[in-house]
This record gives sequence, structure tokens and C-alpha cells, in this order.
Amino acid sequence: MAIQKMWNEKFSRDGYLYGKKPNAFLAKQSELLDPQSDILMLGEGEGRTAVYLASLGHDVAALDASDIGLDKCRALAVEMDVEVMTIHADLEVWSSERSYDAVMTSFLHLSEPLRSIAFRASLESIRGGGYFIGEFFALEQLSRDSGGPKMAELLYTMDSVTEIFDRDGFKVILLEQCEDYLDEGSGHQGDAVLVRVIVQKSEEET
Repeated sequence: MAIQKMWNEKFSRDGYLYGKKPNAFLAKQSELLDPQSDILMLGEGEGRTAVYLASLGHDVAALDASDIGLDKCRALAVEMDVEVMTIHADLEVWSSERSYDAVMTSFLHLSEPLRSIAFRASLESIRGGGYFIGEFFALEQLSRDSGGPKMAELLYTMDSVTEIFDRDGFKVILLEQCEDYLDEGSGHQGDAVLVRVIVQKSEEET
């Protein structure tokens, strides 16, 4: 897998590319979740947010295409004395084998049509009343050096996020483009333009 090779090369360096602290937005929004929620982390890489959520008592599964990233996720979980399930999978062929109370992701940058396919599949895996919570780099991030891909097709716009997540059976809790300061290891440093989304699945939906 080309995506696996690329991320394995990034994660092969010493230390944690994006640090060991959780993504600040996801950490804050985890307050929405019930205690001991089942959470799926998409494109979780080295596992910083998954490990943090596990430390809060949640049951967390971290999915990524990079086996090296997941090795580091497991090592971080041991370091922090928590348990995180890891799933080595390519989102091009992935389908969820179970349901979750929440799906969360930060900076998972996919091109279409894989973007829509993967996120809609993840929405289907959410239980009634559950959440999808995500943070992404906006198209306007292209000219900045604080992180993110340098290919426009991998970045997000409000319209592209709305098209995927504003759908029947889900309530939009948050959908915004904003600027914020990132302090995430050496990979994300500085002011960035972000797109954030939170949607909640209807209690009646299964």
C-alpha cells in the first residue's frame, strides 16, 4: 500500500512526530461522551489521542494503515499503563465489524472518492445517540507551514465537509472553519486554518 509506505517512513523516525499529547480539540470534545464509551479512532497514527481517551476509561480502538505507527501506539499505551486495541487496515477496503459510541479523527486527509466512502462507512458504524468528531486542515492551510499536506485535493472546505456529514439521521452539532494554534510535536506547529465537525446520530437510528 502506497499510503502505508508513506506513513511508515514518517513514523520511522525517533520520537513521536505529533508528540504524545492528545489532539486538543478531540480531547475537549470527549466531554460529550458517556463514561466508558466505545470509541473508534480513524487514522490514529502513533496513538496519542487514543491513549489519552483510554486513560479516561474509554474502550478505544485505533485504526491506521501504518503498522509502524500502530507499534508506537501500543508502546505509548504501555508507557501510560492503558489498553488500546489496534486495527491495521487500509480505508480503501475497510468496513467496520462492530458499532461504536463515537468515531473520532484528527487530520485524516483523504482524496475523493475515498474520503466520502470512508467517512460514510464510519458514520454507519455509530450507534444511535453516538457522535462523529473530526478536525481537519482547511484548503487555506495550503500556504502555511504549520502542518498538513501540500496537495489541495487532500484538504477540506466547508462545502466538502457539509456534503459528507450533513445527512438524514444525523444532527450537526458543530461545523466550522477557524484558525487556531497547533502545538503537536514537530509535525504541527503554529497558526493553522482548520475545519471542525461534530455530528450526532439520531437515537432512533441503529
